[in-house]
Amino acid sequence: MIVELADRDHAYGQNWHIPGSGIISGKEIVRIAQQAISGASKPVLPMGRLSLSLIGLFVPVMKEVVEMLYLTEEPFVLSGEKYERLIGPIPATSFQDGISATIHALQVRA
Repeated sequence: MIVELADRDHAYGQNWHIPGSGIISGKEIVRIAQQAISGASKPVLPMGRLSLSLIGLFVPVMKEVVEMLYLTEEPFVLSGEKYERLIGPIPATSFQDGISATIHALQVRA
């Protein structure tokens, strides 16, 4: 979508939303990632506001993570209606395919 927008002069100077291919939970992301690495299931411990705030005392960027936690409380869905109206159908990669491809690409580099 970004390449398509960059190729159109009339798209410049406007705000565009790039939607995902649906809603996904953190647990589901971890499940897909674990499947992509041959079913390995290392424990993943979620961190809450307090633990992130404590880490933020030593790692300044984590303070910003705490400020953005509100985004994890409700699904955040971007509308692609404008894109569809002016350009056409939204190309979408499933979370399964995208996460798996990313992990496999990282494994090749390692």
